[in-house]
Amino acid sequence: MAQSIVLITGCSSGIGLATAVRLAKDPEQRYKVYATMRNLGKKERLETAAGDALDKTLFVRPLDVTKDDTIKALVGDIVREDGKIDILVNNAGSYGLDGITHKSLEWCQEMMDTNFWGAVRLTRAVLPTMQEHRSGRIINISSNAGINAMPFFSIYSASKFALEGYTESIAPVLRDAFNIRVILVQPSGVATDLIANFYKVSFDEQAKDFGEVLKPMYVSMMNGMAAKSAETGPMQKGEDLAQLIQEVAETENPHLRYQANDAVRQLAGWKWTDPTGDSYLQSLK
Repeated sequence: MAQSIVLITGCSSGIGLATAVRLAKDPEQRYKVYATMRNLGKKERLETAAGDALDKTLFVRPLDVTKDDTIKALVGDIVREDGKIDILVNNAGSYGLDGITHKSLEWCQEMMDTNFWGAVRLTRAVLPTMQEHRSGRIINISSNAGINAMPFFSIYSASKFALEGYTESIAPVLRDAFNIRVILVQPSGVATDLIANFYKVSFDEQAKDFGEVLKPMYVSMMNGMAAKSAETGPMQKGEDLAQLIQEVAETENPHLRYQANDAVRQLAGWKWTDPTGDSYLQSLK
């Protein structure tokens, strides 16, 4: 059986790294994985985790999802080498607090460029080969913030909402016209470097410029979220999401959306059973 050719973005740590390693170490060697990252200076952890799979079923490549030329070059190289791309995992992303008006528009645009437009660029780049072969999987890593927006994280939430809408729009068209399945995976509370670095800074320090009205609101909200997280147990690991992504990749008729845990399923339940959104607003008090 021919190997499935996989392209994954954002593999220096977290979900991307775990997914790349899991697929590359498949016992039956069903996958050939191109694991990408913007900065190859951060590849050591991935290469160590890959072990014997490195340069056999896992290949590390540079890729900046905000740069069309690097995307086209890499996709072209893969197609010339392997003839196709079977699975794209749009995982690269950035995370940050904007406090509604406390970040520059340039900062906001950069986040959208990575989290949303990066996925659009990669999707457009791989579609010609997938359309030619009348098959393929595009797995977009969304967030619980793509279901219900997070207060004070407006641009991050907006980027995930945009990804959700884009995916929902193209999924039925690509399925029916070309047998290409486009799927959303919605994590929450995953132990990644992005989250770890964020929580290294105290909530008071994060909100130091928010003013006397917004700062206590933010600190109270985040303390409440931290308390809830402590009750529900430790964060999911990247390996948990990697397992789910592999299951999605191998499912014959995948759903449009997959929630990664019970917390995200609860959010989705609020969204679909209460069109007013009041239940979600109440949960944040």
